[in-house]
Amino acid sequence: AKTKILTAVVTSAPGLKGYTSNTLMEQQILQHFHLAPRLRKAPQIKLVLWKAPNIWWLKANTDGSVVGNTAACGGLFRNHMADHVGSFAYNLGPVSILHAEITAIIIVIELAAAHGWQRISIESDSMSALSSFENPSIVPWDLRNRWSNAISLGLTVIHTHIFREGNMCADRLASHGHSIVDSMWWDS
Repeated sequence: AKTKILTAVVTSAPGLKGYTSNTLMEQQILQHFHLAPRLRKAPQIKLVLWKAPNIWWLKANTDGSVVGNTAACGGLFRNHMADHVGSFAYNLGPVSILHAEITAIIIVIELAAAHGWQRISIESDSMSALSSFENPSIVPWDLRNRWSNAISLGLTVIHTHIFREGNMCADRLASHGHSIVDSMWWDS
């Protein structure tokens, strides 16, 4: 009976999908059955850095935040030398995180146009919000008119994704938006 069990375990082991957590007890069991441990692959470490825009361009990092039932957004503009040009924070009230992320992008475009900045590189940690450039139907219905107006302002806009770790300044501004009544703008 022991031989049958051992044979069944050894022959079925290659088809198993699980991983060992590599505890002492698991190691002893695997050794008893003459099985090699299946370890998880080590996570891939990726360096996340903010990169300055090209000369004559501004980069705007944006972020949205929802705490409880209240949303806020924030963002900042920097030039090719990484100098702070301006930043904002808005309290948006009870809306979704997608609404907050897209509102931040709209505000960036509106502020850039108001300041006469023609070339804007928008960077966000929200792939969903960035995909609204290719698929405007994901823009919440109550923002669609404002989205269309912002897009038609005639700016040259490119958009890129950045991981959350590289977007911490915008994250802090969005979080600050929860503590204000309406909106704030900071010049350089």
